[in-house]
Amino acid sequence: MRPTKSFWKDLPLPIIGLAPMDGYSDSAFRRVCKFVNPNIITVTEFTSADGIHFSPEKLRRRLSFHPDEQPVMAQIFGKNTETFVTATKFCEDMGFSGIDINMGCPSKRVVRSEHGVALRKKPDLAFELIEAVAKTTSLPVSVKTRLGWSCSDDLIGFAKGAQNAGADMICIHARTYQEPYNVPAQWEPVYALKEALSIPVLGNGGIISYQDGIEKCGPLDGFLIGQASFGNPWIFSPEGKPALFSDQLSVMLNHAKWLIEAKGNEVGTREIRKHLLSYVKGFPNAKNFRSALSRVGSYEEILSILEDICIA
Repeated sequence: MRPTKSFWKDLPLPIIGLAPMDGYSDSAFRRVCKFVNPNIITVTEFTSADGIHFSPEKLRRRLSFHPDEQPVMAQIFGKNTETFVTATKFCEDMGFSGIDINMGCPSKRVVRSEHGVALRKKPDLAFELIEAVAKTTSLPVSVKTRLGWSCSDDLIGFAKGAQNAGADMICIHARTYQEPYNVPAQWEPVYALKEALSIPVLGNGGIISYQDGIEKCGPLDGFLIGQASFGNPWIFSPEGKPALFSDQLSVMLNHAKWLIEAKGNEVGTREIRKHLLSYVKGFPNAKNFRSALSRVGSYEEILSILEDICIA
């Protein structure tokens, strides 16, 4: 059964998910995180609505997902209602469980194009885009944004506008555009926002563990974890990361296998390298293997090196 507009309201609390991150939250990593905790929600890397509109088949692989990832949301970005409608229909046809609209990306390239968090400076256009998507699909529509451009003064007004335009959930990264990562996340404005909306509100930003997420969640409906999941998909488990490297091995090997299956050996082995280096960071004797991990060229090579770390 396809999810309906009430999807986010019907989920058991707290809602926990993997934040969308360009270059990281691809299908293989989403599967790994779901392998650790099957109850989390996953979201794709952000994908251009314009790109889907003009070259849909080029982006089909980027958006591809495995059934094990469900429920998985397709995140799209842009500033054109026509391409948003095309992209929404395309994602619905692919079988996604919902559409997530990116209005928070702080990348300079994205902001220069007036996408992502730049839409906070054009709220009327932002609401038009949300309404166009919400009217196009029967799937739930969510919006991911930040506290604001330079402060959180307009957060409640913007979120109410998004809700009125048809958003079924809103997730707030608890930092502004002008201070994206060099300050602690500020969750208090997100708590205040929860009181002002009737749709679910999720928080994101600065979460370093499962328990930390539960504590930061407070009155919110849930939270997404982003960068702290790099090399640590066990962050989605209440039990945390297994103490023994040998007990972590199956997750690492699954990640490598699924990434190579999805993207082919050449691309898959190149992209798994950064993940492998994150997995072994801080582990005794791992520094002796870092050079080899940064050059792996096959699944068999990955298996051999990781097994060597186990017995080192």
